Amino acid sequence: MPDRHPAPDHEHLPGDGHETVEHDGHVDHVHDGEQHTEALVHEDHEGAHHEGDGHETVEHDGHVDHVHDGHLHHQHGDHVHEHGTPEKPQSD
Repeated sequence: MPDRHPAPDHEHLPGDGHETVEHDGHVDHVHDGEQHTEALVHEDHEGAHHEGDGHETVEHDGHVDHVHDGHLHHQHGDHVHEHGTPEKPQSD
């Protein structure tokens, strides 16, 4: 079985063409003999999060998440990652 870990220099999104494996409540993408965790993306998120957008912010895992409707959101380019809740933060 391939090693499992987040990709250190890129992300995997649904439909990116890599083989996927579901386990432990999430999806991994098989890439170069390793399993990389799929980024959990907030589908159809309206707008973008940025400094001063009016949402409370929380430092988490070396970056800033925005608290939006009880969830932690991390703006990543043109899409938003779901990072759990303030009480139970998650990483990609």
